[in-house]
This record gives sequence, C-alpha cells and structure tokens, in this order.
Amino acid sequence: MKKIRILHITQSNGGVLEYLKILIKYMDRGKFEFYLLASREYEEERKNFEEIGCKLDTIVMVREISPNLDLKSIIMIRRYIKKINPDIIHLHSSKAGALGRIASMFLSIPVVYNAHGWAFDMDVDNRKKLIYVYVEKVLANFTDVIINISNHEKNSQLKYNIKPKKYTKVIYNGIDLERYKVKYDIEKIKRELNIPSNAFVVGMVARISAQKSPESFIQIANSLKKKLDCCYFILVGDGELRSKVEELIDRYRLRNNFLITGWTDEVPKYVSLFDVGILTSKWEGFGLVLAEYMAANKPVVAFNSGGIPDVVRNNYNGLLIDYGDIDRFCHAIIKIKNNDKLRKYLVNNGYKSVNEMFNAERVAREHEELYLNLMDM
Repeated sequence: MKKIRILHITQSNGGVLEYLKILIKYMDRGKFEFYLLASREYEEERKNFEEIGCKLDTIVMVREISPNLDLKSIIMIRRYIKKINPDIIHLHSSKAGALGRIASMFLSIPVVYNAHGWAFDMDVDNRKKLIYVYVEKVLANFTDVIINISNHEKNSQLKYNIKPKKYTKVIYNGIDLERYKVKYDIEKIKRELNIPSNAFVVGMVARISAQKSPESFIQIANSLKKKLDCCYFILVGDGELRSKVEELIDRYRLRNNFLITGWTDEVPKYVSLFDVGILTSKWEGFGLVLAEYMAANKPVVAFNSGGIPDVVRNNYNGLLIDYGDIDRFCHAIIKIKNNDKLRKYLVNNGYKSVNEMFNAERVAREHEELYLNLMDM
C-alpha cells in the first residue's frame, strides 16, 4: 500500500516541538511518511526528527507579524508543498497556520489545523482579539479539519463560529510515558546542582514568556521562602522574558534559592527533583506539562486557566487556584508539603489519569484515524 505523505508545518517551538516529536514517534511508519517544514529554531533538532523517521527542512519564519518576511515565508512554503506533493498538510500554531493556509490555497490538498491555543484566547486587547477572530474565520474556509487540544479550545472556536470545511475534532495531548520511567539518583543530582539535600523543591517547566506568567512564579517563590525553612525553586526552560525574570530574582534576593536551566533535553531529570510541580499560565490551550508532572509521580498546583481543567481535576489529581491569587497558590503548596495523605492521593490519581487519558500512543492512533478518514472523503 502506498504510504500517505504527511507534511507538518510549524513556526512555534517549545510545547509544539515536543508535541510533534511524540506524535511522529508513535505513528505507524508502515502507513505514513512524514515531512516537517519549520522555522530556523528547529535546525538543531534535525537529527532528533531523522531518528523518528521524519525529514526536517527549515526556512525563515518569524513569530511576529512582518509583511516582508511573511510574504517570503509564504512563497517558500508553497514551493516546498509543490516539491513534496503531500497527501495531507497539517499546520501547527497560529503563525504557521496562517502562512500555511495562504500558501496552500487552490492546491487541492486537504489541510488540518491545530492552533495549540487560540490567539484570541490570549491576554490581548479587544481590538487584537477581534482581528485574530476575523483572520481565523476567513482562513477556516481553506481548512478541512480543525483539531482542538481541549474542550476549552473547542468551546472558544464554537463561540466565535469558526467553521472548517469538513469538521472539528478534539484530540487531547499526550506524553511519552517511557521518558518518565527512568530512575534518577536525586541526591547525586542535587549535589551536582548545589541544591541542599533537604530542600523542598518547587519547579515549573515552561517557556519564559508572557503566556506562562513567570513573574507569578517568582512572587510565589518569594512568599514561600519567608514561610518555609529550606526551599528551592527550579524553572526549566528559557525565553524572551528571561532577563526580566533574572532581575526579579535578584530584587527578591532569591539567587541562592533559584535555578533557571535554559533549554534542555533533560526535562525528566529536573522534574525528578520536584516536590511539587506548578504551572502559572495566564492562558493555556491544554497544559501538557501538568501531565508530565503526573507521569513522574509529582503533585501539581496550577492556575485555573484555559484548558488546564481538562488535565487537572481540582482536589482529585491536583489543586487549581484562580489566576493571580498568589496567597492561595502558596497555601496549596504548603498544604501538600504538610499533608502526606493528600500528597499521596493527588499523586496516585494523577498517575492513573495520565495513563488512562494522556498517553502519546492514544494521540497517535487518533491522528491516524483522522488522516485515513480524510483520505476517504
């Protein structure tokens, strides 16, 4: 049987990068052939994608709006589509979603789009929100299927009457559970990182960007340091707000209690050190990292933002706090620290949830079914 050729296109890295690696890894290579066209940020990932059977090519594709560069990107994307001649084009994130749909107009190739968090759900003014909604409504006319990663995302789409040509589907994100079955020598890692062996570690895996509200993490750290005898904080990631976060760390005199790892392929190693995993996002399409904490048997606390309640059921597999309530967030962390019964209850339910609902193999099977159905239409 001829393999179905899938072309993924993305500009965004971070969570989308991990999503693509896991998705492609677990899909049936006997039925599908994979190509990825991405921004230059993906260049160093070439070997990783080759190892999972995906050919990666990169072009200039920037996050911000730039008429000149965007036009060049559209031309390069269209040329690449004609060169590869895919059976299905799958677009990821708002920027690649816009450029990719414009580039693929009138080519008679089915287009799948996953926003990974709608742009109009972000913390933006009403004018920008209306522009984003208008753009998505127009481009939906050139989209066969829209995938949402949470019910929150789907509800946002329906609220603004964004209709693709064929249908909308919710496919929850998933994680590679195998990555979290590795046993780490926690005491050794703490020594290597100069973290006190008795430190209570609060950690977050996130891009250091406005969406993730890293300043909230610093405020939480500042408050906890005053209330706990020995605590330490780890921020796994990097991003455009790193310098501002570093300034806040110095302002609150947290330098000796804080580690920012930068971009790393060793996320599970750092998560193994957490006593509590947190997420402080202002908005979130899904909040996949919370499932990663659960897979690593870590209790979770998060702001109740966007699609996060699709992952965390409050007082069942984690604790949810209204966005911006730093005092209650700190109280929730301290509650977990002081209540071993609660911690075990949240951890056990979290591990159960992630195995039942957020397994990467399930995500791959649902995508395979979608692609096959699209080819039959």
